[in-house]
Amino acid sequence: MTVAAVASLVVGITIGFVGQRSRMCFVGGIRDWILVRDTFLLKGLVAFILMAWVAFPLAPLIGGEALGGFGTPIFSAVVLTVIGGFGVGWVSILANGCPFRQHVLAAQGTGGSMVYLAGFFSGAVMFHTWVSPFVLELI
Repeated sequence: MTVAAVASLVVGITIGFVGQRSRMCFVGGIRDWILVRDTFLLKGLVAFILMAWVAFPLAPLIGGEALGGFGTPIFSAVVLTVIGGFGVGWVSILANGCPFRQHVLAAQGTGGSMVYLAGFFSGAVMFHTWVSPFVLELI
C-alpha cells in the first residue's frame, strides 16, 4: 500500500468515527434550529463553513489545485457547484439527512442509506457526464 492510501484510510476512519460519535448532520442542524432553536447540530455546519473559508484560499499555497481546475473558469466552477449543491441538498432533505450522515449510517449497515448512496454516486456521474458540459456551454 502506498502512503497516500494509508493516509486516506486513517483520515477516513478518523472522520467517520468523529461523525458517528457527534451525530453531525448539516440538514438536521438546520432543521433543529428552525423548528426548536436547538443549535447543537448546527455547530458542525458552522465549523465546516469556517474551516472551508480558511482552507480554500490556502490550498494553492500548499500544493493543491486552484478553484476551478482543469481549465474551468472560476465563475463556471461556482455556477456548477451551486447547481449541483442545490440538487444534492434538495434530494438530501427528501431523504431526511445530509450525505455525510448517510455515509455514517451506511457504514453502520442501514439499508436505506446504502440505497441513498447508490443514487448519490449515480447522480454525481450523471451530473458530470451530462449536466456539467451543458451548463458550461451555456456559460
